[in-house]
Amino acid sequence: MPRTEPKPRQVSLSGDLTLRGVGEAHATLSAALAKHPSVVLAIDPASPVDLTFVQLLYSARKSAAEAGGDISLAAPASEGLLEVLRRGGFLAGEAARSFWLHDVEAAQ
Repeated sequence: MPRTEPKPRQVSLSGDLTLRGVGEAHATLSAALAKHPSVVLAIDPASPVDLTFVQLLYSARKSAAEAGGDISLAAPASEGLLEVLRRGGFLAGEAARSFWLHDVEAAQ
C-alpha cells in the first residue's frame, strides 16, 4: 500500500506582524510545526508587517526543511507584506518569486 503524505496544516496569521507583535506569530507557527511537518500560512493582507516577520518566515522555512517538512503560503504575498519584500530586495531570484508570489514560471 503506498504511503500517503499527511495533509498540510493551515495556519492563519493576523494582527501585528511587526517586531512588537511577532512573538505571537512565532508561537503559533512553532506549535503548528511541532505537530505537522508541512504548514500552509494564510496571512491577513491587512496585518502590519515588517522585516521581523519576513525573517521569522525565512527561519521557519529553513527549520521545517531540515526536519523534512515545508512551509508554503495559501495566497501570494500582497499589500504590506509585498511592500516589505520589495523594499528589502527579497523578490530577487526564481525561488523567492515562486515562494512569495506563487510565480508559476519561476517554479518551473
